[in-house]
Amino acid sequence: MDDSISFYFKLTINGSIEKVEDVTYLVCSDLTKLIVKSQSNPPASKGLWSVIPSTDSTGVIATVSLLDEESGDSEIGETLGRVVQLGKRHLQLKIPRPGEKTLKINLLSPDPRMKIGQLWQVLFTRDGNTLKVKTANPIEASQVPATTNQAPTNQAPTKSVTTNQAPTKSVTTNQAPTKSVTTNQAPAKSVKEREVPSNNSTNPPQNAVTTVLPNISLPTKEALFALQQETGVDSWKLLTPKRRLKGWEWEAVNDTGHRARVTVKHFSLQTSVYQYPLHTENQSHELPSNTPINNDETERLIVKPLGAARGIGASCFQVFIGPYEVVLDCGTRPKGYDPLPALEHLKNPDLLLITHAHQDHLGAVPVFHSRYPAVPMICTPGTREIAHVMLTDCLKVQQRNEDANELFNENELQRTLFRLETKPIGSYFEPLPELKVQFINAGHIVGAACIYLQYRERSLLYTGDYNTTSSRTTEGLKLADLPQADILITESTYGADTHPARRNQETALMNAIASVVEAGGNVLLPSFALGRAQEILLAIRTSALFKKLKIPIYVDGLVRAITDTFRDNLELLPSSVQNFAKQEEPFFNENPNPPIIPIGSHKERPLAIAHPSVIVASSGMLTGGPSVYYAGVLLERENAAIFISGYTDEESPGRMLQSLKTGDTVELDGKEITVKARIERFNLSAHADKIGLTQVINKVNPKHLILVHGSGEALHELAKSGDLRSKHYIHIPCVGEEVEYGQAPNHLSATQITKIEQPQEFEVQIEAEVEGAWLRIPEDIVETDPRWQIFAASGTVLAKWDGIALRLIPLTQQSLVRQKARQQAIASGQDCCAVCQFFGQGSCQCEDSALFNLQVDPAGVCTEFSSTQSQSNHAS
Repeated sequence: MDDSISFYFKLTINGSIEKVEDVTYLVCSDLTKLIVKSQSNPPASKGLWSVIPSTDSTGVIATVSLLDEESGDSEIGETLGRVVQLGKRHLQLKIPRPGEKTLKINLLSPDPRMKIGQLWQVLFTRDGNTLKVKTANPIEASQVPATTNQAPTNQAPTKSVTTNQAPTKSVTTNQAPTKSVTTNQAPAKSVKEREVPSNNSTNPPQNAVTTVLPNISLPTKEALFALQQETGVDSWKLLTPKRRLKGWEWEAVNDTGHRARVTVKHFSLQTSVYQYPLHTENQSHELPSNTPINNDETERLIVKPLGAARGIGASCFQVFIGPYEVVLDCGTRPKGYDPLPALEHLKNPDLLLITHAHQDHLGAVPVFHSRYPAVPMICTPGTREIAHVMLTDCLKVQQRNEDANELFNENELQRTLFRLETKPIGSYFEPLPELKVQFINAGHIVGAACIYLQYRERSLLYTGDYNTTSSRTTEGLKLADLPQADILITESTYGADTHPARRNQETALMNAIASVVEAGGNVLLPSFALGRAQEILLAIRTSALFKKLKIPIYVDGLVRAITDTFRDNLELLPSSVQNFAKQEEPFFNENPNPPIIPIGSHKERPLAIAHPSVIVASSGMLTGGPSVYYAGVLLERENAAIFISGYTDEESPGRMLQSLKTGDTVELDGKEITVKARIERFNLSAHADKIGLTQVINKVNPKHLILVHGSGEALHELAKSGDLRSKHYIHIPCVGEEVEYGQAPNHLSATQITKIEQPQEFEVQIEAEVEGAWLRIPEDIVETDPRWQIFAASGTVLAKWDGIALRLIPLTQQSLVRQKARQQAIASGQDCCAVCQFFGQGSCQCEDSALFNLQVDPAGVCTEFSSTQSQSNHAS
């Protein structure tokens, strides 16, 4: 499937709502009565109704669900779907809908050219209580008609629209555009789609081809007209359209390189236009004349955490860089009485930059936008696409939970998403004069980015969440992409841990799943809806093991909507997934082995676990969502298993389950359960481990290292790693605590500060003479570096070759005593510190030893002893 396909279904019926003996009917203009489904308080009015029908196998409309009341009186029937059933009198079309249950609509009078598996655009009419095909067009390379005899699609009259939002302007379009408009492409007519093999044909699948749909009624004229009216510029070109929940959306660009966004709502054709601020494309290096700035401000670089400090949740950071106040991320906490970051610390923000679309980094963005509506908000294109689903789900959760405060409403959400600007990963841009910004691929999830800021001589890198290891859905962060920076703000989720090999863990997980289902059981994989779930689905889809098993894989919860977004935006995924998608559906497909089937209703859940199956459901920590239901049932089955595949909070049910054994009891969702199922954890983390974290720190080489987004143990273990404390000012701040460039932490001694402040490297001149050579140390090192005083105190230096490098070691009285003691210990032939691979400079260098970083007796020994001899044997 090509990412530019947008499935849709549109049906309007002219009629009135009537209620007879507790049954609600839509009485059509021809007096046909259709039962209205699940309408507790239906509006008693007559008009044009947008509906979703439910049809039986013969094409009869069983019920309809009311969506909205529309203007006008002309009934419309139009859809774009895939043929999944076909007979002489009936056909069934499958229409995927992002975030909702897939529609399966039965129509009468199929086109004789139709074949199962093909994609068709269909205009249909209502004939009493049935829907009948009027005209239909296939999507295939061999048939691209130059003209069409199809009836035009009726459209509801365009309404005059106004809006109360100041930054986003709406345009009144009471008449058709009078200007002739051309574009460099025709999004209203061209759709790229992989040719689907038919069940009635032996032809092999073909690669993606470009075909024409003559009558897909995209409102491109309305969109272009709105842009022209709003901007006074005629040269706008619309890019690929995106179908949103309530309409169509385009990014647009004109001849001068300026960008805009335009939306056109379904049916009403209400338009909204947002022009990207001109300064986002500003290449000037001059500040506006009214911007006060002094020398102190040009050097200013201050960071204040507003969330995710000494913990995980509500990631948000206030950064003063030069004359600007920049906000990095604005997330929410998943639990607790106060889900928001400490936004009260903000003064007058100039810019909001967002790393990725997880709720703990994105969830409070609508709140921020409501408070600061004029402040630009920028993220990557992938993050914005996923934000539509994540924030919509966040709003639904707030509305369902009576105890939760509603942080934002539907209007605030839509305004935020509309105003959210995008910039691609990799390129530099200048959102404010002289402030350079770059998004760097973070390898965490689709669209995730590290953020690099530079203003004149000062620079900062904020990692967000990242992973140096690639997964099936995203390429890992590349160290070569990282610049050096004055301040590094890094996540520390796994600062105390080292991950096992990812591919080995994936293989072990696949084998574990297979062993359970082969024995007739069920497997629940509680998964993060964004990233982890899709990775598992791809692993299953490409596994030879599962092609043999023929076991159904069910997908439930928010996973469905996120996966639909992945399918609609394949260009955001690695090339391996894009190539796979050219051959077959990468995610949902009920036909191949194994079949992957989305659960459309809670009523389907018991059926999904009534036979051997695999369930991939949110949430990953079992804090909510359908995974809680499945866990409650499967935990009591001896032949079932629950496999945890990622991070779990210490207080989450997912973490608690990992400590349980067979026969233990646990309360889940208010129900006491005796554990009989197999519970196991596999590590498919989307976060870097201790090794990856230290690699990033060493590459960026900051003067100030700010550790955030981790437990207390993870933060402090990472701070103690290697030689970080001797190279960087390390900060583990609390919320509201400022970290200013050039200001050392209060707990550091003068000696420690000197070690960090003084250069670790310097050039030495060699002056050759007849009797030897002199090494000339720079004068500033001799005079200002206290380490030189220690080095030169004895007047004797031991020189030692290390390959082609020459090491110089001062011979102090203490070092001579230590050297003699070591020689005696070695001569004894006993296992002792003197012959331990972790012994160096008179101290223990083993992080697992209780003597770590302490001066030790060379003749002593501890439980972590490891002989240098055994190390050399192993190396050989």
